[in-house]
Order: sequence, then structure tokens, then C-alpha cells
Amino acid sequence: MPVTIEENIKYHDLVSRIARENGCFDFQPDQVVWHYTDGPGLIGILESSRLHATQISALNDAKETRHASELFIQAVRELIGERATEPDVVTFLNTLVGFSEESAEMHVRSKFFVVCFSGEEDDLTQWERYGKQNGYAIGFYARGLNREPTSTLYRVIYDEQKQKKAARELAEATIRFYLEGLTGERLESPEQWTREFLTAWDDWVYKLAPLAKAGKWSAENEYRIVHELKLAEFPLVRFKAKSTMISRYLPLDTPAWMPRRASLLPVAKIWIGPGNHQQASKISICLLLDQMGYATIPIETSTIALQRL
Repeated sequence: MPVTIEENIKYHDLVSRIARENGCFDFQPDQVVWHYTDGPGLIGILESSRLHATQISALNDAKETRHASELFIQAVRELIGERATEPDVVTFLNTLVGFSEESAEMHVRSKFFVVCFSGEEDDLTQWERYGKQNGYAIGFYARGLNREPTSTLYRVIYDEQKQKKAARELAEATIRFYLEGLTGERLESPEQWTREFLTAWDDWVYKLAPLAKAGKWSAENEYRIVHELKLAEFPLVRFKAKSTMISRYLPLDTPAWMPRRASLLPVAKIWIGPGNHQQASKISICLLLDQMGYATIPIETSTIALQRL
């Protein structure tokens, strides 16, 4: 018997509560978050009114989404030791470890795409990483970036204690939900229920993976739109040649966060990063904004000095 609608609702409610309690929604609607990019990126975003959501295995740090998976597997291994006197539970937990390790390795096929932002305005680290001599930061109102339940803006969590607590709660919930569902006709084929449950449960748990990063990255103060690719969106996936791979991305339209005549992004402000031709770029950006129908968007030039300009 497949996972029911009622069971999926329980899984959703637990994952949503953990995200809330860990601060993933701790920001105000009028808060501005910053998308750092280069010149072609700035022009492409403003001209298309779309943000490119990158498939998670093609992010700059390909290992970062495995951080949460490793914490979850560690929590499951701890439970195996604690419940050693329950052979059926231990068997299930060992199966869960294998499934989770395989799932972590298969993140290259994940249906999750992300757009990254920083809470830091005119930030040296971000300029070093994304701009050098041709960097820009587009400020977006947070309220304009929430699109739908499967495409939401979150705040990234760096607190390792919170992450470990969440991983432990998820591991315990995995056992509880599995045993609660092992009733009726499912008792006749527990192996089939195990496969059906873990496949459905993994879809919910994996939603949290892009929201947890190691503490060493906390200076980024990152926010992310996490978008779950729907079947109807497969023809919309596009491809980009990076230096080491062919990556996938999805152009995301912005939601109608206010009545408008044209399709515009919720832009609050634009920073021009350190460089030798800031004023020339400012004039060009002003003209581009006028052409696209943006009115009175503030534009500032960074005074931060980078090395090797």
C-alpha cells in the first residue's frame, strides 16, 4: 500500500516545523537580500525578468548539500547503537543508512534547484568571489521572492547544534513514521513498505538539505530560493557549460507580488562592485533600467578596494 495523502501531510508538517524552529523563516518581508553576479548575469536578469535557479549538484561547492545528509546518517548510526536490543528496528535503520548514503551520492539527479542570495550588502567576500572587476549586486525585497509552496525563500542555517538536533529529530521521526505505517496489508510485505516509505520520506527530508551549511561559511549570511522541479517544468530546464561540467538551471519567473503592468523583478537597489569603470557602468545600468520599465531604482558604487584589480 503506497504512502497515503494523510501520511504525506504528517511528513510535510514535521519538516515545515523543523524549518521554522531552526530559523529558516527568520526575516521580514521588507528585508533586502543581495544576489551577487557578474556583468552578463546582471544584464540577463534585468532583460529577462528571470532568476536562474541552479541544480544543487552544480553549485560552486559541490559538496555543500551533503553536509546535512552526513549529519542525518550520523544521527541514524547513533540510534542503531541505542536500540541494539530491537532487531527489527536495527534492520530498518541499517537499510535507512544504505538508502541515505545512496541518496546523498545521487544528488546529481536531484529535482531541487536553488537561487542564492546574501544578507550582506556591499560585502568584500562576495565581491572577491563573484565580481572582481565586473561585479554587481542586485538587492531584492524578500516579500517578492516567495513564489509557491514548492518554490520558497529560506534563510540558511549555520548553527551546528541546531543542525544536529534537527538531524536527531528527523532520525527518530523516521522510525516512528515507519512503524506507524506498518499496519494492515503492509505487514504482509514489510520490505515493500520500507521501499515505498523511504522513497516518499526522502522527498520530504531532502527539502531541508540545501538549508544547512557548515559554520565556516556563516559570513556569507546566505538566503536561498529552493525550487522543487515539477514534471511540467522539465522542458524549461536549460544548460550551461561551466569550466568543469555541463550544468542545469531553470529560469524562474517572479511572482506577482504587487499589481503591475509589466513583468518586473522586486528590485530594491543595485550595487556596482569595485572596478575601474564604475561611472560608465552606472550610466549604462540606468539606461537599461529605464528601457525595462524600472523607476527610480537606487544605484551605488562600492568603495571597497580589492587586490589585483
